[in-house]
Amino acid sequence: MEQPTPNPVGRPSKYTEEVLEKARAYAKNHLVDGSDDVIPSIEGLSIYLGVSRETVRDWAKQSEKAEFSAIVEEMMAKQARALFNGALRGELREKTSSMMLSKHGYSEKQEVDLSSSDGSMRPTVIELVAP
Repeated sequence: MEQPTPNPVGRPSKYTEEVLEKARAYAKNHLVDGSDDVIPSIEGLSIYLGVSRETVRDWAKQSEKAEFSAIVEEMMAKQARALFNGALRGELREKTSSMMLSKHGYSEKQEVDLSSSDGSMRPTVIELVAP
């Protein structure tokens, strides 16, 4: 097994080639403890790797861990795809999918027209007339 990468501050990092291999495997199959996650997630990956969610997010941001970042990006793209497909097929609850997709930059919008079709509900117009 490869030695942990030295961490300039504090204890040695748990980031190793073995961790990278496990991350690849999770991104491909999203398998944790012998059971498939419905969708891949940062939480599932962190449990599989034995590190915190914050550690996974930190590693994904570090330029020297570009390969790990690419794996996490691929996993998140698969997550969005699974959410879209699951919601469209009726396999996932719409509200849950919508909430999770908001983390991918998607949002639900509604437009409300405050006038009625017969014109009886119109905004009040106040006209100021100078003397």
